[in-house]
Amino acid sequence: MNTTWSTPTKYIVGVGLALLGIYVFYISLPVFPILIIAALSAFLLTPAVDFFHQRFKIPRLIAVLLSYALLILIALLSPLLLIGPMMQGFSSLAAVDYHVFLNDILSWFQITLINLRTIKLPILTTPLDLSSIINPALQFLQNTEVAIAPNSLPSMDTIVSSLQSALTVTFGVATSVVGTVSSWVLTLIITLMAAVYMTLDSAKFVTYFINLAPKPYRSEVAQLLDRLKKVWQSYIRGQTTLMITIGTTIWLGDSVLGIQGAFALGVIAGMLELLPYLGPFLAAIPAVIVALIQGSAYLDVSNFTFGLIVAVFYLTIHQVKDVFLVPRILGDAVDLHPLVVIIGVAIGATVGDILGVLLATPIIASGREIVWYLYAKILGQEPYPYPPKAELYPKPTSLWLEQSRAWWLRTLKRNK
Repeated sequence: MNTTWSTPTKYIVGVGLALLGIYVFYISLPVFPILIIAALSAFLLTPAVDFFHQRFKIPRLIAVLLSYALLILIALLSPLLLIGPMMQGFSSLAAVDYHVFLNDILSWFQITLINLRTIKLPILTTPLDLSSIINPALQFLQNTEVAIAPNSLPSMDTIVSSLQSALTVTFGVATSVVGTVSSWVLTLIITLMAAVYMTLDSAKFVTYFINLAPKPYRSEVAQLLDRLKKVWQSYIRGQTTLMITIGTTIWLGDSVLGIQGAFALGVIAGMLELLPYLGPFLAAIPAVIVALIQGSAYLDVSNFTFGLIVAVFYLTIHQVKDVFLVPRILGDAVDLHPLVVIIGVAIGATVGDILGVLLATPIIASGREIVWYLYAKILGQEPYPYPPKAELYPKPTSLWLEQSRAWWLRTLKRNK
């Protein structure tokens, strides 16, 4: 009896499987953020697991549990280490009398307008009188200064106390919502368990995915997966390095300039490096506001001038990072045009909220690798004409170990 399916049967089954896959994908959409976070956690912890497993020769399961235990410990201790300096920086802002700050800004605008009114600009040999424009503006500023009386606005201490009361009430209400808390705890447990299983069987997943392809294509699929792995490794390693570098630089620079709360501003700048191109701009806003309100603890300049100095400092750091640090840290793996990144971030924000914003850049870079592979196959070209290059020189660590081993063997021979 012939058990081979006919062509119509194959088409019917293929279409049915495709429709079933689309339906499963649709009903699984709410779970995708959990799977993505779990996969990223497994990807980040794989080097640590390999280190414990290969270096100390402990079972892989124990290495996985140890790595995740260290991750949880770091996650719990980090807020305790950062909350003190950050609260100190924010408390210094709470003590600012912003009525004086607003009046200083209005006074600066008035002086500037008065100076402009005394300047006669010659336009076609005819002096241009700006009094008709400047006088109403001065009158408006004077009325605004009268309206902003110290007694008309609450003090910063009052606002902070009100916020503390509101936060206390909000926290009390939030803790009463047992269902929400339980949902978050359950989601966290599921994410952690999924990440542990992904870390344990990461090699099996890759091998299984490669074996799904026909034998002639497995080498190409393996190279494609390796290139995708390098893209994500370069992005994660580069972003971590940039966050630490920029955060430390901003902290030290703000401390030298004399900005209150320099450590908190450095932490904010480092964390906002996760947002491509938009993060540095957002990080500069609180620093400039602090400079305008409090001025410098060391520089004998006006608050407005100091605000300009801080803005130039942040702009310089941003330019140095884009020109020198990003090409060397991120490399060619995520070498994307800024316009492509900005559009991708906007699309990611629309589709996946904050997770889409954070992962837009590596997803676009991964898509570029996949599209290049498909494009080469469509044209009948070899997507990877050259095999992966072997290392011409050993890594410094391997070279040092090999030299130490050779020296130890020579010493043993001499002693014999």
